[in-house]
Amino acid sequence: MGDVLVTSTILPLLKKKYPNAEISFLLDEKHAQILIGNPYINHVIFFKDSMINTLSEVKKQKFDLVIDLYSKVETGLITLFSGAKTRIGFFKKYTQFFYNFPVKRDKKVKSENTTLGIEHRLLLLEPLHIPFQEVFPKVYLLEEEVEAAHKILANNGLSANDNLIMISTFGSSEEKTYPIEYMAELLDYIANYKPDAKILCNYLPSQKELFEKLFALISADTKKSIIKNFDTKNLREFAAVTSLCKCLIGNEGGATNVSKALDIPTFTIFSPHIQLSDWAWSSNPKMDRFLHVTDFVPDSKNYSDFKPLFLKNDLEEFLDKTLM
Repeated sequence: MGDVLVTSTILPLLKKKYPNAEISFLLDEKHAQILIGNPYINHVIFFKDSMINTLSEVKKQKFDLVIDLYSKVETGLITLFSGAKTRIGFFKKYTQFFYNFPVKRDKKVKSENTTLGIEHRLLLLEPLHIPFQEVFPKVYLLEEEVEAAHKILANNGLSANDNLIMISTFGSSEEKTYPIEYMAELLDYIANYKPDAKILCNYLPSQKELFEKLFALISADTKKSIIKNFDTKNLREFAAVTSLCKCLIGNEGGATNVSKALDIPTFTIFSPHIQLSDWAWSSNPKMDRFLHVTDFVPDSKNYSDFKPLFLKNDLEEFLDKTLM
């Protein structure tokens, strides 16, 4: 999902260059929710159950231009046999032959607010004479989705006027998840520092048992601040509710990228194997905060080194800026 969001940064620049163009986006169907409402996309195409069927669908569209932002062998072959006269992708020894405009990645970022992940995508626009400019991922919510989010809050005795904090409680995998005993300490700290805050904990259905373990670790006062029965049915509901929160705090991943794409102040805890240079993009650098274990323990690759004490000063400053 994060990759799809980052990839979508090229769309407004393409539409500006070619205002009458029809733009199609090829992706896995499970990630399509993130693109709902995007005004720069005319059509969405999903990968089929086989390469042949996917290629057949692409060829039917008779594209003039194909930009392969994934640039793996599979997508390179789809690009090559798409029938498009202009084919752009990343230069690699094993894929460069698929494109008539292979583009080499830069090793340094041009902007301190973007990342190599964003800038590499924007590089693929250079063959079209579209110069680099700062562009950030954006999630577009529908009016009815925001209205439904207000109702979800109301059903939990909340409103957008409350000091609502969304928590990205766990990462998508164990290696991306801040140790739960540490997260429990942070939740206790947040509830103690901002006792009027209402805390919404976001997690996957498969992480319900893990959340119960976390909930058992926090103090009685913190439990009063957490809206335990809060739940959203899908990504769109989560995004809409997050758009009504004062901030999001937690594990780097899809939730933090959605929060930033909604322009909600975001406090991101990065797992040791994820580099800030890859995902610490921000359109709101005065508010967003990104912390990595190596900020405190140089060369550490162990999440257990990332003590909650290290985060508290930054977290306190962040909460003071974002909450009423």
